Amino acid sequence: MARSLSDSIVHEEAARWLMRLGEAPDDAAIFQAFEDWRDATPEHRQAFEAVQESWALFGDHAAAPELLVLRRDALGRAGGIGRRRGFELDRRALAAGLAALTAGPLAIYGWRRLRPDGRQTLRTEVGEQRTVTLSDGSRVSLDANTLVKVAYSPALRLAEVVEGRAHFEVAKDKARPMKVRAGTRTVTALGTAFTVEREGERVVVTLVEGRVAVTETAPARGVAPPAKELAPQQQLVFAANATPLMHEAVDVERAMAWREGKLVFDDESLADAVARVNNYSRVKIIVEDAPARALKISGIFNAGDTPAFVEAVQSYFPVDVSTGESTVEIRSRS
Repeated sequence: MARSLSDSIVHEEAARWLMRLGEAPDDAAIFQAFEDWRDATPEHRQAFEAVQESWALFGDHAAAPELLVLRRDALGRAGGIGRRRGFELDRRALAAGLAALTAGPLAIYGWRRLRPDGRQTLRTEVGEQRTVTLSDGSRVSLDANTLVKVAYSPALRLAEVVEGRAHFEVAKDKARPMKVRAGTRTVTALGTAFTVEREGERVVVTLVEGRVAVTETAPARGVAPPAKELAPQQQLVFAANATPLMHEAVDVERAMAWREGKLVFDDESLADAVARVNNYSRVKIIVEDAPARALKISGIFNAGDTPAFVEAVQSYFPVDVSTGESTVEIRSRS
């Protein structure tokens, strides 16, 4: 759905404020004027959060749809509106400023005002798990081989699950909802506990307590699908080129067993199971052929115990196994 003219003007003003704050982060007068503008209407606050959110997490991806739309809107109306609104930036200044913001590593307003851990990169290696407490008291538990980026500001709490799996226990803050992105999906929550898992284009959101809303980024020319709200024990699974699948009554203890060093598979493909097993061991399992990859497996295994997993697969399925120094190859029998 196309943005209305009034919405476009407000988003342009928000982009201009982001520029001004970035150019003069210590100017108290500018910051006060910005706060007056932001707090004047809910639309102002929402527009600025949208601009800030886009550049806070994705400043190094200038081709992101949100950035292209904002740049187009801003450049299209930079001349007249700027003078009417009391800004002194002309079309070329606005274009240069937006280009700098999309390319710069600190594309977030008032970056000097952020907490020391306002921008964090959380990573675990193969076989490693850890829990991190963020500056607002929220806790993030990372599974093995996981990468999460966090960006906090006075107006927003943002995180991106780049790969792997993370469990979020969100501290309540009505003024700053927590937004967690995984690919084109965004989970929004206030005070709640949920897990986000991302492997390639597959994204799984599991709600433990509270409520969350999951939204999807609209295609380049299309309408964003409506948000999907989850209640406790519900799980939403997104896969490439498939309709999202909602599971209504997930066994939360089984879903969270990874935090206790357990891997639980419930009729999952061998390919997906192997991908998770490989996160815990330097010895990698390779599934050679499509018939073997499609086999369905169920069971509970100790994370990191690759030999036991391979032995179980070999015992229950018609496969052959070849073991090397750092790999185990599984293929279906001829």
